[in-house]
Amino acid sequence: MNPLITTLSAALLTFSLSVAATPGVELIQLYNQAAQGDEDKVDQAYDQFSELIRNEGETPLTLVYLGASETLKGRDTWLPWKAMGYVESGLSRIDRGLSLLNEQSLPLAQQPRIQGLPENYLARATAAVTYTQLPGMFNQFDKGYDLYLVLLEEPQFQQQPFAAVSWIYHYAIAAALKADDDYQARLWLKRMQQQAPQHPDTLAAHALLAKG
Repeated sequence: MNPLITTLSAALLTFSLSVAATPGVELIQLYNQAAQGDEDKVDQAYDQFSELIRNEGETPLTLVYLGASETLKGRDTWLPWKAMGYVESGLSRIDRGLSLLNEQSLPLAQQPRIQGLPENYLARATAAVTYTQLPGMFNQFDKGYDLYLVLLEEPQFQQQPFAAVSWIYHYAIAAALKADDDYQARLWLKRMQQQAPQHPDTLAAHALLAKG
């Protein structure tokens, strides 16, 4: 067989597997509803990400979302020992997802886009949100805030459509205020205002700073 055809076939197979393992819009929306407080959606999101991984294998993004879903199970249980177990297990999955992400060499331009973002950016942002919103006893805040500090300063991230990254800026500003990093929060808000001053996330971020 022609070596070029063999190489192309392998590349197409790898691409198709990557796309097949990518969570769909409905599943991401289900997770977002769970994260925003809809407790009825938490188990659904966790079960569907688990099934996706069982059927199609682990990817950095699906591991991060599965782990984040598991931390939500910890958030919503009334039993302290169960909460600890869920959160610690979820954090382990997220950490493994980020480790796999660091091993990938697929350029951003070739990665599937979910919610308008390359998989790499969506995985890191979701991990950052999860880390920074956990109770302080889990000691994950600094790790999450560092993710924001690195991600939001990457030139390619700053070139993404604002509609796709506005929520990340909003959560990052909330984290900056939690870290008493008012200077950084204002820098990120200024960037939002320069791009879309009337966007709902820009207005919400401004309101956060106004409260401070």
